Amino acid sequence: MTVMILSKQKETDYENSRLLEKFNLFGITARIVHPNNFDIVIGTSIGHGLKYNGQELELPKLLLVRTGSGTSNFIRAVIRQFEEAGVTCINSSESIEISKDKLYTNQLLSKKNVSIPNTMLVRFPVDIDIVDSNIGWPCVVKVLTGSYGEGVYLCERKKDFRKLMEFVNSLGSQKTLILQEYVNERPGEDLRVLVVGGKVIGAMKRTAPEGDFRANITNGGTGQSFEITPEIDFIARETAQVCGLSIAGIDLLFDTDGFKVCEANSAPGFLGFERYCGIDVAEEIVKYVKFKLS
Repeated sequence: MTVMILSKQKETDYENSRLLEKFNLFGITARIVHPNNFDIVIGTSIGHGLKYNGQELELPKLLLVRTGSGTSNFIRAVIRQFEEAGVTCINSSESIEISKDKLYTNQLLSKKNVSIPNTMLVRFPVDIDIVDSNIGWPCVVKVLTGSYGEGVYLCERKKDFRKLMEFVNSLGSQKTLILQEYVNERPGEDLRVLVVGGKVIGAMKRTAPEGDFRANITNGGTGQSFEITPEIDFIARETAQVCGLSIAGIDLLFDTDGFKVCEANSAPGFLGFERYCGIDVAEEIVKYVKFKLS
């Protein structure tokens, strides 16, 4: 087995089917494996310690990881076990963990002077006056991990924020949230930039559906090709490098004097890119994997 694609999605789902199609076209043997079907057995005389569906596993030369922000501690352990066995993993367990943690991503980007929205980590009870003086209104409320725009809310006014915090606090358990300034230069629009092997392969402007500020294609947004400027190229590649991502979807917000990084994604969907921009993303990924196999 040359390549395994670690994914929680079905083989027939868009991205997986396109990748399998391209791997086959390039003469590379590939298969989809579901993380829940793995077991890890660790010992001094057990070998690589990975079993799949209860059976001994023939290790691939490369593991293409497509679990993204849904990478649980168990899935990360599976990826690490492949890494310990000497299998090249794209992306690595460490880089996936960095990009999954939105606050840590922002901490690293800030240290490298990459432009990001002002960001706070808060826990309950929330001091609204500190939010008022440091973030202001409107503000964006995010959970620590998430994807496809889930767990992201826009609070237009201070009283809206207070009501949301009262509701979240009523749910019980220890909670932490990320608050960010609302970058509203072009409301309801952002850029998704794809980076593969350190190279920007395309940029897509996404526009949110009416009544929503989240521009994700999966939430009903639309896309169109966008020219890659030197600034876009630099900030996307720099963000991917800071996170350690070989394959990345970097989301940028339009600001008055350029762009700010919204977040980095370790397993970006690419249906929208192929549909709206005419870019063969699957082929770009497979060409990069082929290079890593050589």
